[in-house]
Amino acid sequence: MYFVIIMAFALVLSEDLPPRQLNLFRDRPASDPSVVGATLAFVGLQVALIAGIAYLARRRTLAAIDGTSTGQNLAIRRFARSQFLLLGLFAGSLLSTLILTPWATIVRSPGCWNLDRFVLVGDLLLLVPFFLALTLAWALQYRAELALKADFLGGHRLPSAHDASTEVSPIGNNAAMEALAAARRTAPNPDRSIGAYLLDKFRHHVLVIAAPMTLIVFVKHFTDGMRPYLFRMTGLPWLSDALLGLASIVVLVLAPVMLRYVWSTEPLPAGPLRERFEQTCRRIGLRYREILLWHTHGMTVNAAVMGFIPPLRYILISDALLETMDEEEIEAVFGHEAGHVHHWHLPFFGAFAATSMYLSGGVVLMMERFGMVRDQALLQLGGLGALLLVWLFGFGWLSRKFERQADLFGVRCVTPDVRECLQWCPVHGTSHTSGLCISAANLFGRTLSKIASLNGIPRRAPSWRHGSIESRCRLIEQMACDPAALVHFDRFLVRIKAGLALATLIGTIIAASVYYDSIARAIGWLAST
Repeated sequence: MYFVIIMAFALVLSEDLPPRQLNLFRDRPASDPSVVGATLAFVGLQVALIAGIAYLARRRTLAAIDGTSTGQNLAIRRFARSQFLLLGLFAGSLLSTLILTPWATIVRSPGCWNLDRFVLVGDLLLLVPFFLALTLAWALQYRAELALKADFLGGHRLPSAHDASTEVSPIGNNAAMEALAAARRTAPNPDRSIGAYLLDKFRHHVLVIAAPMTLIVFVKHFTDGMRPYLFRMTGLPWLSDALLGLASIVVLVLAPVMLRYVWSTEPLPAGPLRERFEQTCRRIGLRYREILLWHTHGMTVNAAVMGFIPPLRYILISDALLETMDEEEIEAVFGHEAGHVHHWHLPFFGAFAATSMYLSGGVVLMMERFGMVRDQALLQLGGLGALLLVWLFGFGWLSRKFERQADLFGVRCVTPDVRECLQWCPVHGTSHTSGLCISAANLFGRTLSKIASLNGIPRRAPSWRHGSIESRCRLIEQMACDPAALVHFDRFLVRIKAGLALATLIGTIIAASVYYDSIARAIGWLAST
C-alpha cells in the first residue's frame, strides 16, 4: 500500500495531467458537461468495481472460517489473495483516472472547477476517488479481517493486565502485561468498532506517507508562486524546484515527530520490559529519542523504528505484540528493528532515493535531448514512470535484502541471553567459531512464524518490502548451519551499500556537470548578496 500512496502523491505533484495523447476525451474541452459527466461515470464505475470485489472477497473469507485449522488456513489464503488483487486495482484505478481522463483538468483548471486557487483543496480532491475506493474496500472487508484477527489472536493472547483474577508479577511474560497495565491509554476492552478500524487503517497505511507528502504539496504551492520572482531576481529557472527539494528533505527528517502523533503512541512505561530494552540498546550502541508503546486496539502485532538521526528516532512496540509474545520473542522483534538502525538502512534508503531521482532525471534529459518526446506532459509522465519502475523493482529488492540483514542482527541480539545451547552450535558449542547461535536462530524463526500467523499472513505469501516469511526463515536456517554462507552474505551487503554510495556520488557529479553553469550563477548570486 505504501508504494501506491507514494505513486498517488507523485502524480499529484506532476503538472499537465493528463497527457493529451492519452486523454480519452482529448477532442472535447474538459469544461464540456458531457465530458465532466462521462469522467465522473468512469471514476464511479471503478469505485463500484473495487467495492464489489471487496464484498465478494469478504464473503469468500467468512465462508471459509468454520472453526477448523483447515478452514482457517483457507480463509488466510483467500484474504491474502484478495489484498493483492485489490492493491493492483487501487493502482490501476488511480493511474487510469489521472492519465486517461481529464479529472485533473476538471478539478484544477480555471475553466472548470478551478479548485487549485485554494491551497491543497484541488490537490487532495484529485485523490478523492482513490480514497473513496480505499475506504469502501476496507469497510466491506472489516468483518472478515475482524473475524480472522479474533481467530488468530484469541488463542495466543497472554492473560489480560486488566483481569482482576490474573496475578501480575514483574517476571516472565508479565513484564509486558505490567507495561500495558501502566499505560495511560490502554482500555480493558479495546474499541473494535468499524470507525476505530477505519481510523487505524488510515493512520497506519495512508497517513504514514500522506501526512509528510501533504506538507510537501503545501510547500509546492508557495515555491510555484515564487517562481517568477525568483527567476527575475536570480536568473535561475530551477531555484524554486531546489527550494522545494530542500523543504522536502526537512519534512522527511522531521516526519518521525509528526508520525508519533499521527499514530496513537505514548512512552513505554517504566518497568522490567523497558529496562530490558534500554539495556539492549546500550549493549548494541543504539541511540534514540524514545521507546514508544504503539496503540493499535490490539489489532497489529508489529514493531517499527523511524528517524534518520538519534534526536528524532523513535522505536515503536505495538500493544498486540506485548499481549501475544513472551519476553524473548519481544526482544527478538526489538532486535530486528534495532538492526535497521545498526546497519544504517535508513541513510542508505536515502541514497537509493537520490540515485533513483538521478536516473529518472537522466531519462527525461535523454528523451528531451534526442527529441524522443516533445509533449511536456508525456515527458513528465516518462520521468515519473521511470522513477516508479526503479522504486517498484529496485527499492523492493533492496528492502528485502535489508530485512534479511536485520533478521540476522535480531538473532545476534538475543544470543547473549541464551544460557544453554546445542553442542554443535557455532557460538556456544565446543568449536566456538563465528556464526549464529542455533537456539537464537530457532527463537527468531519461531517468532517470525508466530507474527505471520497472528497477522494472518501465509508463510509463502510474497511481500514487496519484506519477502515471504518462509524465505526469511529459510535464510536464517541456512546461515545458522553454514557460517561461511553468513560471511558471504555479510560481504554481499557491504558491496551493495558501497555500490549505492558510489552510485549516489557519481550521480551527484554528473548532475553537477550538467548544471554547472546554473550552479556557478547561483554561487555568484549568493556571493554578491
